[in-house]
Amino acid sequence: MIGPYLIDDVTLNQYKGTDEFGTPAARTAVTIKGRIDYKNRIIVSLAGENTVSMAKLLIRDRPIVRSGFSTRPTTDIAYEDTVTFDGVDHTIVRIGRQKDFRTRYMEVWIA
Repeated sequence: MIGPYLIDDVTLNQYKGTDEFGTPAARTAVTIKGRIDYKNRIIVSLAGENTVSMAKLLIRDRPIVRSGFSTRPTTDIAYEDTVTFDGVDHTIVRIGRQKDFRTRYMEVWIA
């Protein structure tokens, strides 16, 4: 049902962890369809802090990854990822799932 509304191309830059020296590994860029809803909101982040989110991104449902970043597939999402649209990288503040009888899409609030 949400498919026809996903009209924006966004790039999900997937975090792949760090090497033994603490240097971040190269990110994998995956282009996905989404819908960008521009509106400033105050969102409680994963750390429990109030953060201003400048947009909400609606995407199809994906698994949320918390560990094992180096071997993750391109079909999931993590809080360490960044989202690129309009030529600007945005950090992920909060990820939420919208459900009725099944999960249909995800809301990703970005800063």
